[in-house]
Amino acid sequence: MKRDGENGLKNDYSDGYIFEEAPVMKSIAVLAVPTVITQLINIVYNYADTWFVGRTGNPAMVASMSVTMPIFVIMAAIANLFGIGGSSVISRSLGQKRPERARKVFAFCLYGGIAAAILYAVFMALCRPWLIPLIGGDSSSYSYAYSYIFWTMVIGAIPTVGNVLCGHLIRSIGAAKEAGFGMSMGGLLNIVLDPLFMFVILPEGMEVTGAAIATMLSNTVSLVYFIVFLVRHRDNPVFTVNPKDISFQERIPADVLAVGFPAALQTTLAMVSNIFANALVKPYGSEAVAGMGVAKKINMIAFNTTMGLTQGVLPLIGYSYGAGNFRRLRETVRKTGIIGVIFGCVCTVLFRIFASPVCRFFIDEDASVAYGSMFLRMIAFAAPLAAVCYLFNTVFQATGRKAQSFALSTLRKGFLDIPGMFLFGSVLGASGVVLATPVAEIISTVIAVILYARFMRTLRRAQDLRI
Repeated sequence: MKRDGENGLKNDYSDGYIFEEAPVMKSIAVLAVPTVITQLINIVYNYADTWFVGRTGNPAMVASMSVTMPIFVIMAAIANLFGIGGSSVISRSLGQKRPERARKVFAFCLYGGIAAAILYAVFMALCRPWLIPLIGGDSSSYSYAYSYIFWTMVIGAIPTVGNVLCGHLIRSIGAAKEAGFGMSMGGLLNIVLDPLFMFVILPEGMEVTGAAIATMLSNTVSLVYFIVFLVRHRDNPVFTVNPKDISFQERIPADVLAVGFPAALQTTLAMVSNIFANALVKPYGSEAVAGMGVAKKINMIAFNTTMGLTQGVLPLIGYSYGAGNFRRLRETVRKTGIIGVIFGCVCTVLFRIFASPVCRFFIDEDASVAYGSMFLRMIAFAAPLAAVCYLFNTVFQATGRKAQSFALSTLRKGFLDIPGMFLFGSVLGASGVVLATPVAEIISTVIAVILYARFMRTLRRAQDLRI
């Protein structure tokens, strides 16, 4: 990126232009738009395997995909542990004009994530025989789940973790477009490879294996892209693939993991929450479970878009905090919040108006559509509230406020919504299980606003002392 006259960009990602000099709205756009696009592509990518496997008409194959999803998501949690934690520390270090520390953090996170992926792959290789029945697999789906775990979580553990991890780390210095391209490329490639391996290359009956191989290969291609990118930009003061740059000094592991752990926990608890929701609506029939699944999938458009928006601006917030530029930090939060809340409100209106036809797009069965429409209209109220929670949690992640980040990460998904599912479900039935989501968002938003207000007062006092 070279400067083109007065308004162009400098040729170094870490020169601080996008963090210090560019107008805030331009910085938000440059950092957040690629991340949002990546999230939307990943939604389609996450649907692809299940949708293509569903074309087989084999319920055991579809069930194998469902039962393995929770343990597949753990790899995303590992990536967030080192990726979001590392992104926070790197951006703050750059704001403090300490690129050498940022480089050490980059190396620690890169190789720490890979090491964790290897350990997870070994665990899955050794434990899948008894783990599959534990997570809901039965005799009909066992062989399919066994194969899917092998290709995506044993052979594919490093590419899957490394792909998301590198995206976070590269985005931390402002290279959001390059990070988004690498992650989106994997998602698009998976959509292309799925039908090729499932219905062309492998014989009938191996569709799940084909989907798994397609996922593994697409993530591998993305990881190769990131490695080539890092090698080609090794003159950058932050980027490194040299293990000699790993450091355990300067509280690097503690700082990274303190921020990364709540992010990883939030990812894990979101999946646990979905498991409880499905289990609690199961007594109301398979139509209720199907309706729940469809409503959650549709609502991912709102949740993942606002998540991409806030993850995109995390480096900008972290850099501004590290540099002591609290005015720019507040402006970034305010403008990002306005965008997120407006988008969330639009989703709420659209989901409530078009709930039935949108649900029918995913499943053409009257009872399931009726449940899905009802659930979606209830969940839709949470969209603008989730935007606020995601944003304030990102602020706490970016600034290293681990206690506040931990509180918000565990409240929304875990401590509030799961007990709420049991409470409301016992009184209102299936609709009560779903009602727990917007109620948990309301309470979490109130707490998030209080925590953020206190944080802002702390910043103002710090600014007054400087003056």
